Amino acid sequence: MLQATNLWFGYPNSPEILKGVSLAIDRGKRLAIAGENGSGKTTLARLLCGLLKPLAGAVTVDDLNTNDPATIFEVRRRAGIVFQDPDDQLVEVVVEREIGFGLRNLGLEMGEIASRVEAALEVFGIEHLRRRPCYLLSAGEKQTVTIASIFAMRPDYVILDESTSLLDGGSRRRVLLAVDRLLAETGAGLGFISMRMEDIWTCDEVLFLKEGRVGFRGTREAFLAHLDKIGAPLYGLSELLVMLERSVPGLARELSRGRDLSAGSLAEALVEVAKTGERNAGRASDGFEGGGAGKGGGPCR
Repeated sequence: MLQATNLWFGYPNSPEILKGVSLAIDRGKRLAIAGENGSGKTTLARLLCGLLKPLAGAVTVDDLNTNDPATIFEVRRRAGIVFQDPDDQLVEVVVEREIGFGLRNLGLEMGEIASRVEAALEVFGIEHLRRRPCYLLSAGEKQTVTIASIFAMRPDYVILDESTSLLDGGSRRRVLLAVDRLLAETGAGLGFISMRMEDIWTCDEVLFLKEGRVGFRGTREAFLAHLDKIGAPLYGLSELLVMLERSVPGLARELSRGRDLSAGSLAEALVEVAKTGERNAGRASDGFEGGGAGKGGGPCR
């Protein structure tokens, strides 16, 4: 379990950013971490992976304390992070070497490194970028490569810090499908920092930071109700989901099952439901009238 207990943190000469935050991410589970700009999301991500040390409280990764210098290497092996800006993470010149960088630091044999690099290139659909210089990649391609690099290391826990923010629709779908596949294969836990409802909806639970404190924790449906209750501005997919939950609780979950969630795809699903209802109503009407005629009973009165 990746766990934060009563976590406090502030940078020098600045007000405290996190104030008593607690959370837990089990292996195999997905926790969305949402919050307004400045609420402490990125700082929390760095604390969870041992890149920062708390002023008070504790972060443990499978009972290894991130404050213990003797275990920090193992902590960072088990908990990987993908930053919001991929340029903060890219260190190699060529894509395939970038994906292998962390593996070489783990001291793996060359055969194992080559195998994992090939798997990452294939899973993320970036074989064509194998020998491309990293500085020539688009922003979305850079983000895809950094995510592939982390997953090649097969950590037990992964923190994605706004990691789909630079991706177009097609790249985002490919990345999320690859994340699904790799989490299924490794059983890793996921902390997904995002304010995009498409991302939040892929998670089991939502934690909402408000001014450095936990303002909400619960299911994604309850999170929608919370946003509605506090009068948060809703638009696009968020607004559509709230409307669905008000009308038919649980409908949004059923409509999104097995499909990439977006305002467009959800609207298409609703159209499908409406068309199916119309067809079923038509068949029911035809059958009733036809049955009556077959029995010689005439129209229903």
